[in-house]
Amino acid sequence: MGVAIFFVLALIAAAVIVYPLLPGRRPEQPAPAVTDGDIDRAVRRLRRERGRSGLSCPSCGMSYQAGDRFCVRCGNGLPQAPSTDAGVLCPGCGATVRQDDRFCAKCGQDLVVGEKI
Repeated sequence: MGVAIFFVLALIAAAVIVYPLLPGRRPEQPAPAVTDGDIDRAVRRLRRERGRSGLSCPSCGMSYQAGDRFCVRCGNGLPQAPSTDAGVLCPGCGATVRQDDRFCAKCGQDLVVGEKI
């Protein structure tokens, strides 16, 4: 009886070892790693897209997106474009907010004066 149990256990161990080696049973290959060149190309593409906004820092010429307050290259303050919508300015940070806003999205300032919630 002991020999039969040993034989069954040996067959199970052999099956566990051989099964992954059968044709079509190989583990999937890992996805190729991202190379430094891929990252550099992606960064260059993002910088080109960012430069299409037409806005550039008056001090160093680095392009920036609308809404940026400071240049990422030189750190100088950037000119803020006047708002085209009929908004009001937040008393806390000066950001443009809509008439029906209760709080500023930039600084959290309470915009409702004298009204209790």
